[in-house]
Amino acid sequence: MQNVVLVSVLAGVAGTGLGGLFGILFGRQSLKNMSYVLSFAGGIMVSIVMFDLIPEALELTNVWATTIGVGIGVVAVAGLNHIIDIMTARMTGKETIEEHDALEELHHQDPFLAQLAEAGQSNVQLMKAGIVMLSAIALHNLPEGMAIGSGMIHDTAMGIILAIMIAIHNIPEGMAIGVPLYASGMSMGKTLFLTALSGAPTLLGAILGYFLGNMSPYLIAMSLAGAGGAMLYVTYCEIMPQVILMNKGRLPAIFTLIGIVGGLLLINILGH
Repeated sequence: MQNVVLVSVLAGVAGTGLGGLFGILFGRQSLKNMSYVLSFAGGIMVSIVMFDLIPEALELTNVWATTIGVGIGVVAVAGLNHIIDIMTARMTGKETIEEHDALEELHHQDPFLAQLAEAGQSNVQLMKAGIVMLSAIALHNLPEGMAIGSGMIHDTAMGIILAIMIAIHNIPEGMAIGVPLYASGMSMGKTLFLTALSGAPTLLGAILGYFLGNMSPYLIAMSLAGAGGAMLYVTYCEIMPQVILMNKGRLPAIFTLIGIVGGLLLINILGH
């Protein structure tokens, strides 16, 4: 249990906090390099889900239960994203945009660029933007924590790998919170504190996933499958669109492939 708490805190609080620090220090300067890191992390996450989480779930239960678990994970995170879209629409005063041919307008995917692009935005508006993103990302971190908790109860190494990948994924989310808050005139210390605080639900999710996994092999399998579905949704509907916004070249795709191969190597090295 202590390991679950420690790893989830590092993944959630440290990941978003580091992102907030990067946002304050570098702003948009690191976006291109961040696209490579996100692509690599996305590739590893896909590899872990397809070659570790789902196979482990299949060993503990059957294909139908695993499929249902994956579906629950996808629907849960999609529902949270819908909440994010509603909150963003209220913040901007515009209708929610979810069109794949207009990725530049997906405010919840690249919020700090969208919010700071409009000239003459007041400190109050920037503060509001940061608080909205803080709330939305805090909600988003709950299922990510469950992925860590359910992973660690079955295999500590699996949980640690997931935590590392989630921490990397949380860096740009921390930037999304930190940039508008700091630009609104908030002190660096308070900005970093609030940014890191948004990662706290990762701990709650990890504890929930841990106790669910402790109840029965069936619930372990459902937790693993649900975590897999959540990670697939995050990768294909969050990370990849975000990468496209940051860098429209081909290199991110190469880094994704490298990440998939890297994930296979990690699984093999750790004894799976």
